[in-house]
Amino acid sequence: MLRKIEYLIPAALEAIDGEFKSNTIPSGYQGAISGFGASLLQMGLLPTLAVYEDKDSDADIDRQKLLKALKAIVKHKDSLFLHKNMLRNDHSLLDDVLQQGFPKEEFKEYLIKASIAFKLAIRTYKLSKS
Repeated sequence: MLRKIEYLIPAALEAIDGEFKSNTIPSGYQGAISGFGASLLQMGLLPTLAVYEDKDSDADIDRQKLLKALKAIVKHKDSLFLHKNMLRNDHSLLDDVLQQGFPKEEFKEYLIKASIAFKLAIRTYKLSKS
């Protein structure tokens, strides 16, 4: 499985740099990405995206930054996801997935890979207490 993820690590590093603009990232993102992958597997795609897009949550981090970074990884030129054109910059991931004809199962697989790449890449940054 790691070989299927390895090619996405540079994309994850770019996404983290683009989203966080700092070498120090709140440590809450490490737990959030672990929870994201587990949630995807247990609850499914739509419920997980709904939970992580909740703007009124009491989370100590901005989960929407995490989703933006994951979207950037899946949209990256090195990603093998074939429907990148359906991921719109001005819409949330949930809105994108709810489009008619969106390949949800295929996207879920790539989102899991992106979350693992993010989890591996974030280890190269200094994490600060949230």
